[in-house]
Amino acid sequence: MAQINDRGPAAAGKRWVVRYREPGGRTARQREKSFDRRRDAVDFATKVEGDKRENLYVDPNAGKVSLRTYATDWLAEATVSVGTFESYERILRLHVVPHMGRKTISQVTAADIEGLYALWLRQGAALNTIESRHIVLSALFSHAVRHRRIQDNPVARAKKLDNPVIPVDDRNLPSFEEISALAQAIGPRLAPAVWLMASCGLRIGEALGVHPQDFHDSTLRIRRQVIRYKGSDGRYTPQYAPLKHRKEGEWRDIPVPSSLHPFIERLPIRNANGGLPYPDLFRKSWDRSIKRLALPEYNPHDLRHKWTTVTLTNGVSIHEVSRWLGHRSIKVTVDRYGHLTQDGQERCRQVVEAAVGPYMLRSGRATAERGAELVLS
Repeated sequence: MAQINDRGPAAAGKRWVVRYREPGGRTARQREKSFDRRRDAVDFATKVEGDKRENLYVDPNAGKVSLRTYATDWLAEATVSVGTFESYERILRLHVVPHMGRKTISQVTAADIEGLYALWLRQGAALNTIESRHIVLSALFSHAVRHRRIQDNPVARAKKLDNPVIPVDDRNLPSFEEISALAQAIGPRLAPAVWLMASCGLRIGEALGVHPQDFHDSTLRIRRQVIRYKGSDGRYTPQYAPLKHRKEGEWRDIPVPSSLHPFIERLPIRNANGGLPYPDLFRKSWDRSIKRLALPEYNPHDLRHKWTTVTLTNGVSIHEVSRWLGHRSIKVTVDRYGHLTQDGQERCRQVVEAAVGPYMLRSGRATAERGAELVLS
């Protein structure tokens, strides 16, 4: 059991000393911690013994490793896809370590995390960007908690910035006439990607990863995406990777309109040198085409929004659309596109009409008759 010793009011330093052993019985290492107040010493001694009984004890020295070092070690052991690894490494290197790298992981507090959020916001980072960085930070400190390096996760205790999901505005999406003009302006090599995104709801990287053999009986089986990967030499190269939110070998099927078939023979999409194209190649070509055609500043992702809008406003089930989009959960689909479901809107109109309509008609007739009487009188 932990012992609390009173060194007396005249003692140099802190008066109350808690002596305790780490888990392991009488042969375990003995430690001590000093406090100014007896109440704090009692609370600490109680917590230590409780943590030992519940197998929650954390060595106070385990967290005395810098965030910079721990982040490097954590990344080295991470079992994530190549694209996710590259994203994690970039976020930690550019946006976390420069600000908190010298602190030990046990020194990082919820206030530090909140301060980092505020700094990113002042630097102009979008809320979605901060959300992505939050995920990396939380994963790193969760790993430290699981491995008994720290007691709890400061990211979980920090107040998270509110990042509401903004529904897609279907009135600000490109028309099919504009999409057709963009497909022509972007050139024959990249035009298939435009139509894959507009007619199948694909992301840019997914469209660049489609091969002719992925089509079968008017169905496209998406197996891969193209990502930008940073090699050991520091250079970036494009390469195939598993789908977003999916593991190696996982896929999803999407219905294909027959009008897409003439573009299949142009697949897979290649750059001018015949190599694998970067997703940024498509974005840059898209932006140039937008300027050349003097169109509004549409985003390539608007093609995916357009496909979703067309399907939902014409009565396709939102459960099916969510699966074809490859969303992690249907909640993501509902939050962004739920307002577009025609079946729900039409059903609402029918129900309200049946319940309220007769009374409104009756009231309208009575009002008209009363008005006529007033005119005659």
